[in-house]
Amino acid sequence: MRTPQWIKKLGGHAGELNVAAELSKRGIPNSLLPEIFSDDDIQIGAKVGKHLDHIQVKACHPDRSKSFNLRKNNESWAEFVKNQYVIFVWLGSPSKIQSLRYWIASKKDGGKAYIEHHAQGTSNWERRFGLNILNPEWENNWDLFKKFIPVLIK
Repeated sequence: MRTPQWIKKLGGHAGELNVAAELSKRGIPNSLLPEIFSDDDIQIGAKVGKHLDHIQVKACHPDRSKSFNLRKNNESWAEFVKNQYVIFVWLGSPSKIQSLRYWIASKKDGGKAYIEHHAQGTSNWERRFGLNILNPEWENNWDLFKKFIPVLIK
């Protein structure tokens, strides 16, 4: 039986909320964007300064799927600029009391991974990324956002 769209939306929303919480925990100002920002879910920026970056969240609920699904249009990420990121959130299975896991990369690196996927060159338009396919260097790569962490004056 197919998973209803509203349940898929809840998984995506959970991923976005968890990423926003992790950024907030690290002192990084962030804001969830409305759904009309189709390629961006979260905006981050320094309270003082000129940095403003965008994050797209890809969530995977292991009770419904064992992999992240990227589509043909995600190939274009390879051409994106420096201030755009993708965060893959593995939500963990509530029935198995599993923890969340995060893989964080620039959209440029995410697009390159799409292009290098083993299904590239086939007629299949989707690319499935399981935990074993995601670059291990991306896991918990929160250092990509160091420029947004406020410097506390003592």
